[in-house]
Amino acid sequence: MNQSPFKFLDAYGKDDKDIFFGREDEIELLYQMSFQTNLLLVYGMSGTGKTSLVQCGLANKFDDSDWFEIFIRRKENINESLISELHKCDNEKAFEEEFSTAQMVHSLYLDYLRPIYMIFDQFEEVFILGTEEEQEAFTQTISSLLKAELPCKIIMVMREEYLAHLSSFEKVIPQLFDKRLRVEPMNRSNARRVILETLNTERFGIHISNDDIADKIIDNVTEGVGRVQLTYLQVFLDKLYRVAQQRNANKLFFDESLVQEVGRIDDVLRDFLDEQMEIFAQEVDTRELGLKWLKHFVSDKETKMPVKRYELEHAMPELGKEKQNTYLQFFVNRRILRPLDNDQYELIHDSMALKLAQTKAIGIALPIQLPEYDLPENPFVRFEPYTKQMAELFFGRDNEIKELFDKIVNDTDIRTTLVFGPIGVGKTSLIQAGLIPRLEVLFKTSYIACSRELFSEAIFQKMLLNNPEPNATPLWLELAFSNTALKKEERKIIIVDQLEELFIWVSEYEQLAHCYRHFEHLLESSQNCDLILVVRDEFFSHLQDLESFVPRILEEQMRVKTMDKTSATTIIRKVSNHAGMEMENEAVIGKILQNVSEGDGKINLTYLQLYMDKLYRS
Repeated sequence: MNQSPFKFLDAYGKDDKDIFFGREDEIELLYQMSFQTNLLLVYGMSGTGKTSLVQCGLANKFDDSDWFEIFIRRKENINESLISELHKCDNEKAFEEEFSTAQMVHSLYLDYLRPIYMIFDQFEEVFILGTEEEQEAFTQTISSLLKAELPCKIIMVMREEYLAHLSSFEKVIPQLFDKRLRVEPMNRSNARRVILETLNTERFGIHISNDDIADKIIDNVTEGVGRVQLTYLQVFLDKLYRVAQQRNANKLFFDESLVQEVGRIDDVLRDFLDEQMEIFAQEVDTRELGLKWLKHFVSDKETKMPVKRYELEHAMPELGKEKQNTYLQFFVNRRILRPLDNDQYELIHDSMALKLAQTKAIGIALPIQLPEYDLPENPFVRFEPYTKQMAELFFGRDNEIKELFDKIVNDTDIRTTLVFGPIGVGKTSLIQAGLIPRLEVLFKTSYIACSRELFSEAIFQKMLLNNPEPNATPLWLELAFSNTALKKEERKIIIVDQLEELFIWVSEYEQLAHCYRHFEHLLESSQNCDLILVVRDEFFSHLQDLESFVPRILEEQMRVKTMDKTSATTIIRKVSNHAGMEMENEAVIGKILQNVSEGDGKINLTYLQLYMDKLYRS
């Protein structure tokens, strides 16, 4: 089966001149601008073909003797990338150690005697991922290059929504906006021509039913409105080609029924990702893990960002190095990732990042089958919380159990979860009887209650008196899983309950700070460990100090609220049934609820347990 000739999410390069159509006006305008200035700004929406316009369109306007291209992406730092790319071009090894950037460029011109075109592609990454220091240093470098008046053209290519970030650049480079080109989405007429000329390219071997097929394609790519994004057009044509191959590999035929079968562009992008994840699930690992892994390549602004191999290994240590390499190879081969220099990888296009950001992972299901324990005859716990052995008697909290389970197990961007609420709402019972039996089925799980017994433990005393040793096993891990064999990559969960006791009994701030640093050490280690902290409402403000050590401690949280009457009714009915107690009618349940409600009408679970226990004993 022949490989698709369409670019999919890749940009056109200089060798694609014979199949790059529909941008003649913009190419000519950019070409004329290049003689009028040494600084060009090319911008537009994502998917308009900005990179292709420069790499293929502009590059092919020049003879080889007039074009020396240096293509620069930010990677980890725009300034370091610029120097690195210049050194790669120094085949004559003419650079001296103290050379400035301007001297390097001048040296390259003397070696090759060709005008140098420095193309900073996807320049918005400097603002999405870069620091102010990085931006300031780059601005000074560009300013010095322009002042040197070298035979060097600087072309910045970026998405238009980040133009406002250039205001600080303009203060140092006043001519920044003098010569700029906005790349518009392609109009229908030019898009029609692109489609027909591409499909009629003889070497592709594609037959079309009639020229009206172009209009059908445009309607499906634009959903009937607006202009055409070239990225999506290429993705759509690629899908048409592959489906046509499946129909008849010997004669590729594009007609209206083919376009109808492929569907709209959203269907194509979603289907492509789903297709690859289905193959991934068959050949490599679960869909859930594949999506979780890929989302590390998506920035907070839902754009693609480069990631180093070792960063992936640190983010998901449970996979191990061999499986990480298998993931990389699969997604590179499937045109979802592309390799960069310095062992970095990135998604093929921002449109893929957006689709990934919008794709909800199925997640690990809440276990239904729980360990079996001998249940007590009296199911009412009075003042005590429910334990994991009483999980089958813990009723009325199904929604909260599911919500908390998903926050801890499936929302994996943050490794901490904060559980809080007022006294008497059943936080400890929710953890011990609702959560722990379900976590233990899946992961190594440890429950630690802050108590006088804990404070007397030698390991805990060590945490209060000393900062963690950088490369040592985290002391919280030792405390939680003493005498338990652990694998570094396996997922572990530590629950610290009644955290308010720490603030009550440890009065010296320095000791608290030591303890906080041990929390920080645990989360920053590559031990694949999640941390759940449980605290009473009135001590919430104390967490501000902890937040300075664990900055994201407050981001993933769940407040356990006072139980409503519907849930309390469920508890009364189900636990009474287990205890063999019959309720005469609904009025009896209503009377019980009235008797265990506080002045504001809220139901106190402790009162309910005491009241039901008294009824049972009577």
